[in-house]
Amino acid sequence: MAAVLGVSRVPLREALRVLASEGLLTHRLNQGYFVAELSIDEFRQIVALLEYLETELIRTARWPSPEEVDHLRELNARLSAATSDLSSASELNREFHFAVFRLSPKKVFVSEAERYWNLAEPFRMVHVATADREEIVTQHEDLVDALAAQDRVLTIRVMNDHRRDTLASALATLTARPGSHSDRAVS
Repeated sequence: MAAVLGVSRVPLREALRVLASEGLLTHRLNQGYFVAELSIDEFRQIVALLEYLETELIRTARWPSPEEVDHLRELNARLSAATSDLSSASELNREFHFAVFRLSPKKVFVSEAERYWNLAEPFRMVHVATADREEIVTQHEDLVDALAAQDRVLTIRVMNDHRRDTLASALATLTARPGSHSDRAVS
């Protein structure tokens, strides 16, 4: 891998170690690194942790400036337009959410939310791929409207509803597949 990437083994080994410490890879002695599998139960646990982190981030967020509100609306419009590009849609969805989360001064919470988002990425991709994109865009608009109105209770409620819809959509898709089980892993 080092030769293919044109880098030395030391930084590559360090990068793999970091990815393993973040739960994205697993390391098996004398076998190497493998993409980590995440069970549906683990995804539910991650969503529960994210509910706490994201609620705290919104609870402590400063209100966005008009320019920041415009930026959020522009990201959401780009998400709406990314109809055939799943990778771009997923990245725009992440960028939108973290633009909201970074309104909070709680940088450690933002960092932890990002770590949990990374762990749950396979489930998020299922959601972005299978959910009604316009419903996601509408929920984002509702979130921006609540932020612009400076209504903290509504902002938290809209975010919680959006997260629960994401969980329900991803789980419905995964459990509807033939041979799926509640403990099925996704990698």
